[in-house]
Amino acid sequence: MMIHICADDTQSTLTEIKANDIQPNAVDLRVDKILKINNDIFSLGEKDDNEIKQHRGSTVVYCDEQDYWHLQPGSYEIIMENIIEVGADEAGWVITRSTLNRNGLFITSGLYDSGYHGVMAGALHVTAGPAMIKKGSRVGQFLLFKSQALKKYNGDYGLGKEHDRKYT
Repeated sequence: MMIHICADDTQSTLTEIKANDIQPNAVDLRVDKILKINNDIFSLGEKDDNEIKQHRGSTVVYCDEQDYWHLQPGSYEIIMENIIEVGADEAGWVITRSTLNRNGLFITSGLYDSGYHGVMAGALHVTAGPAMIKKGSRVGQFLLFKSQALKKYNGDYGLGKEHDRKYT
């Protein structure tokens, strides 16, 4: 069952919510940083039941004088202004706002597991031509739902984790 993160009965919290970010079924998310995903080799494997990752890495994309990012077609890391803390027996994900979707820009997100606490990030895919996005624009929506959790998140991402230090 989908629930609203601003409802009284949720255990999850989200920072940096402005009044006009609250939508009927979700909360709009505003972009804080964009990084171009590098063209280096990505590697994923396992050794002794431990996942081994070698990320491609990314390069910061800087805004112009008016706080716009000028993006060519390609794949980017997109970091939101918000910090999420997902409550027990809840989970969520980020979807693209329809304005971007209708213009060939898509945000893909992994699942925000019960117990995750950290930055909200995803991949921004610019597919149909160049785009300009202003810092602080509403680009995604966070959907929250009830979820049967067998345990709390204990992964490589989140506040204080090595991978996410470049975002905070």
